[in-house]
This record gives sequence, C-alpha cells and structure tokens, in this order.
Amino acid sequence: MPFKNLILNRLNRMNGHMREVLKGAIIAFVLRLVGAAAAFALNVVIGRMLGAGGAGLYFLALSVASFTAILAQLGLRNTLLRFISSAAAKEDEAQIRGVFAQGIKLAGMASIALAALVAATAGFSADYVFDKPELASPLRWMSFAIITFSMMTLLAESLKGLKQIAHSMLVTGVIYPLVALVVIWPLASFAGPAGASMAYVVGTGVAALTGLYWWRNSTGAGVATPIPSAQLWDSARPLLLTNLIVRGVIPMAPMFFIGAWGDAADAGVFGAATRLALLASFFLAAVNTAVAPKFSELYTKGEMKMLGHVTRRFALGITLATSPLFLVLFFAGDWVMGLFGPEFTRGGTVLAILAAGQLVSAMSGSVGFLLMMSGHEKDVRNAALFATVVMGVLAVALIPSYNLIGAAIAAAGAVIGTNVFSAVMVYRRLHIIVFPFLKG
Repeated sequence: MPFKNLILNRLNRMNGHMREVLKGAIIAFVLRLVGAAAAFALNVVIGRMLGAGGAGLYFLALSVASFTAILAQLGLRNTLLRFISSAAAKEDEAQIRGVFAQGIKLAGMASIALAALVAATAGFSADYVFDKPELASPLRWMSFAIITFSMMTLLAESLKGLKQIAHSMLVTGVIYPLVALVVIWPLASFAGPAGASMAYVVGTGVAALTGLYWWRNSTGAGVATPIPSAQLWDSARPLLLTNLIVRGVIPMAPMFFIGAWGDAADAGVFGAATRLALLASFFLAAVNTAVAPKFSELYTKGEMKMLGHVTRRFALGITLATSPLFLVLFFAGDWVMGLFGPEFTRGGTVLAILAAGQLVSAMSGSVGFLLMMSGHEKDVRNAALFATVVMGVLAVALIPSYNLIGAAIAAAGAVIGTNVFSAVMVYRRLHIIVFPFLKG
C-alpha cells in the first residue's frame, strides 16, 4: 500500500506539472494565433501597399532597429525571466521588484543612447552601408522602435516570470500588430516606407505602456530588494552575446547581405519569406512562453526526472502540431508568397528552405530555454557561436552566386546548428534527451 500511494502521488505530481504547463501553453497558443494572424495581415498590407521595393526598405530598417534593440537589452531578456521566476517560486516579492527595477533601468538607458546613435547615422548607413539613399527616412523613424521594442520585450518577459502568460502574450504578440494594423493605412499612404516604420513604433509603444500598467497592478509599490549587479550581470553577460547572435545575427545577417549585395526588391522578398517561415515555429513559441518558468521552478526544486518528462512530452507535441503547417509552406510556397503580391512569388523556394530549418527547431523543443533556465547560459552562447560560424561559411560561399537561395540555406543552416548543438549540451549537462523518439 505505501508503494501504491507513492506511485499515485508521483502521478498526481506529474499531472499537476503537466496541467499547469499545458494550461499556459493553450492560453499562449490562442493568443499567439491571434497575434500571428494580425502580424501576417500587417505584413501582407505592407507588401501590397509598398510593393517588393518599398517593403524591402521597411524590412531593412526593421532589421537594423531590431538588432540594435537586442543589443540595448544587454542580455537581460532571459535573465529577468529566470530571476523573476525563481523569486516568484520563493514568493519573494521584494526581490521581484528589485530585479525588475534594476533591469529596466539599465536597458532603458542603453536603448535611448543607441536609438540616438542610429537616428544620427541613418543617412550614412543608407548611403554607404546599404547603398540605398531612400532608406534614410524609414531608418530614422524606426530608430524610435529601439526604445519601444526593448521595453515591450522586457516587460513581456517579466510578466511571464510571474506566470502571467496571457498578459505576456498580449504585450509581445497581440497588441502591437493590432495597433499597427489600425494606423498602417493612413501612415503608409502618406509617407510610404517611413509611414510603415511609424506604425511599428506606435504599435510597440502602446504594447510597452500596456505591459507597464499590468506589471504595476501585479507587483504594487512595496519594498524592493535590489539584486547584486555582479549576480545579474553574470547571467546577462553570456546571454547578451547569445541574444545578439540567436535573435540578431542569425535571422538578420542574411537580410543585411541581401540588402548590401542585392536590390530593395530582393530584400522585400526575403523579408516576407522569413516572416512566413517563422509561422513554422508558432507552436514552439507558444509552448516556450508557458514552459520557461516551469523549467526554472523544476530545476530549482531538483525535480530532474520531471524536467526531462516535461521537455520530451512537449517536444513531441510541438513536432506533431508543426508538421501540417510545414507541409503547406514547403510544397505550396509559391502560392503562399503570392499573398503578398505577384512580385513575391519567386520566393517560394526560399520559403521552403527557411521552413525546413524551423521544423528542426520545432523538433528540438524548448532546448535553449532548458539550458538558460538551469543556469547554463554559456552553453547557449556557445551554441550561438557555432551557428554563426555555420551561417558565415554558408553565406560567403553561397550568397554571391545564388543570392536569395544562398541566403536561405545560410539562415536555415544556422538554425539547425543552434538546436543540434544545444540538444547535445542538454544531454551532457542535465542528462536529458530532448528528442522524444530517441528516448529508450
């Protein structure tokens, strides 16, 4: 009887953890679906209003601002999530407030400084880096997004640390594209690509302010216990380089190469294909939103078997859920790209290659978050460095001769390299096999 009770208790605990993550994942999935639909509609409107050339200028300005915003976040995105999740698990409200206040202050100052720098050098970048003088105005307007996007992102991650999945998803994935959709038509009609940049700034700004309102309602204005700067920086420092590579260099470097070596229309086609391919990571992103704080909680409590169980179960679910969408993007790429306009149909093969990389990412599950939430940020950084080498070699070898196809192969190779390397490190550090079909 004691043994039977032990088994029943264990099953109840497993079900409890799984139910909690699954509930969060379902909420994230529904909101991510709404946000993805809004973002897709926004990109289609931009493509149809501006054409491939105008969309290319917008996507180039967005890539520059997004990369700079990642730098401005100082690696604090996942650090805030990790430390707030850990403090929440211990019900330490003062530490929650202290971590948040310190992180937002540092990132806020960096964002303002870098936004001013990008705005001041927009003309030089447009003329001498991309050889596209018409890029200057969209880039100046988009520089404001360095501030709004950084704050929106960090607020969403902080809310996620409190397990406020719905609020986090609304901030980072729903509010900004819906608001941008409302204002894109008048702004882009009046100012072209620069107007599209304005719409992005307005959308991310409203999302950031909404996130701040929800955070203050959740945490109140009580005592804040500041975390030692050295402790915060020990986690953020390797993640700064990691985020620059994973969220900046890997997805955006091919766009920069296309922008520098090709024309604006090529950049527009590649930008549209990249955003469509990210739909293949839709389910993974939804699960990551819910599972990251659970990883931190389980690791903090030493429940390693449960940690492996949750990892594999959701990796399997993500793979099954992603497969139908991948098939559409892979085999009907020309038709899907044609939704942006007839100029974009030549990007069907590009879309198929990029989607293949995203499928491998989905099969790997939340491998990067598993490393970060267990304190192995340096392994995530090393995986990113490995992927950068893979992408660099492929880009130099293929883009000059094969243009869009070469850029797609380089981008997909980097995504695959990141996830395979991370899966190996998860096994070495935590003795967890992330691929469910390899579990004996």
